[in-house]
Amino acid sequence: MAKRTTGQGAGAAAPQPTHPIPASVQANSRASAVWQEMAAGLGPRLTLVKMPILAAYSLAVARLEDAQSKLGSVGPLVKRKDQAEVNPLLDVVERELRIVRDTAKELDGIASPWKRG
Repeated sequence: MAKRTTGQGAGAAAPQPTHPIPASVQANSRASAVWQEMAAGLGPRLTLVKMPILAAYSLAVARLEDAQSKLGSVGPLVKRKDQAEVNPLLDVVERELRIVRDTAKELDGIASPWKRG
């Protein structure tokens, strides 16, 4: 008796399109990991138009995490000429957080923990 075929491999998943990681993202290991995680999450919704947005998001997440880590070890104030001043890393954290939120919205909000529903 002949086997019936459906034209699909048994349990074979459709190949996912791969998107090359930009050099600027690839140079930063954390940004590269964020890119890969987000690209997998976006799947076919990651278009050529969204790739620069994802690159900006990935780099901003890496810079944000780095600045938060340094800020945690140094603290919110720094000493300059015998005076305490606000640590400039606070500005970096604020700026990168804004970039992360804005770019997450552009990526359909799937990356945004601040998504309003």
